[in-house]
Parts: sequence; C-alpha cells; structure tokens
Amino acid sequence: MAQWQIDPQEYLKRLNLKQEEFKRRLKLPKIDEITKIIPLRDLKMIQSLIPIELELVLYLLRKIRTLDGQMPFGGINIQMVRIDPRHLKIGQKFVYRENYQRLLEEVPDIFRQFMVTAGGLGDLGAYFVFGLNGDDHYSMACYLPPVTEKHGSDLVIMDGIHRNYIAKQSGLAINVILVENVVLPFPCGVRCWLDVRVIPLAEKPKALEERYFDLNKGLFRDLKYLGIDG
Repeated sequence: MAQWQIDPQEYLKRLNLKQEEFKRRLKLPKIDEITKIIPLRDLKMIQSLIPIELELVLYLLRKIRTLDGQMPFGGINIQMVRIDPRHLKIGQKFVYRENYQRLLEEVPDIFRQFMVTAGGLGDLGAYFVFGLNGDDHYSMACYLPPVTEKHGSDLVIMDGIHRNYIAKQSGLAINVILVENVVLPFPCGVRCWLDVRVIPLAEKPKALEERYFDLNKGLFRDLKYLGIDG
C-alpha cells in the first residue's frame, strides 16, 4: 500500500491547472505533425525531448546497415557505460577543429530548458528531439551518446569521435553506448589517439577512404540510414 496517493483531478486542482494546460506544459511531441527527420544541429528551436528506452535504442541499432547493405548489429547486446576515452581506439584519421569547437560552444545550451544534465555533453543519454527547423517545419532528430564497438580486447569509437575528444582533453569520462557481439569486422584499421590529427574543416579530405585508416568502404556503418546523427 502506497504511503500516500493523490487523485488526478485533485492533483490538477492543487496545481491550479486544467488538463489541457498540464499536457501543454509537459511538452509532449506532436507525432502526426512531423515533416522531416533531421540532424540535431539543424533544429533551431527544441520544443519536446523524449528519452529513448534501452530496448528501442537496441532496436534502432539492429536496423543499421553498412554501405554494402549488410546488418552488422543484428545480434548485438548493448549497455550504456561511462568510459575514459583515453582507453578507446580510433578508426578516423582526423578530428576537425570547427566540429569540436561547435560542440563546446553550442551543445551545452541546446537542452538548457530541459533538466536532463548538469554535467554537460558527456552526461547525456539517448533522446528523440522535436522542434522547428530553419524553415519553421516541425521536425524530429535522434540523439545518441557516442557509440563504441567491442572487437576482441579493443573498444573502438564507431560514432562520436569529437565528443570523445573533448572528454579526453578535459580528463573526463563520458557516457557511451557499448556494443558487443558485432557480427562484422570494424570497417577500418584502428589506432590510438596519438595517430589522430586535429585539422580545420577546410583540409577535410573529400574521399571517405582518405579520412579513415585502411577503410573497407562496404563495411562502413551508415547511421544516417535511420536518421542517427549523434
């Protein structure tokens, strides 16, 4: 037996709110009005934020395809853990200065009206984000913490190198989605942070193969296939 209970109508009376006003203040998403699925950075105004449960994150990842159409995560297990990024391996050759600067300058404030973290980017979980894009169209974005794949004894950054780089430079642990039992090899060679260069976006190689160590392009994980953009 609960120690105390409040009837819903009595609760609204105590709040001095009508049910419709209470629903408005909850900022529930308007699913039927979504016009586009877009990157989080393209949302100019966030109106709703919905946490994604572990089982749905797992479902999303299992639907991810490689560029040659395979499904590397069909039988995976996942968990969200805190990791010191210094222990991770990297397949990308470059960190882009403007990208991590933008994360530092803009992202800490993007969820400021929602009480989801007091510790910054490294503490965020998984969310569906709803709001207006630059053309004022109601849109949805999917934010996931950095994704790390386990291959043998190596933990390799699959997505989120810039968030991990910021945490590494700050000496902080970061929330990551750890993926185990991946059925396909990692799409490129893996190195340590010492082999990764920081460069401006103006020097970003045009060819995908030039951005990764020994890339097997067909095995590249296409997160954008399901609108996941970190």
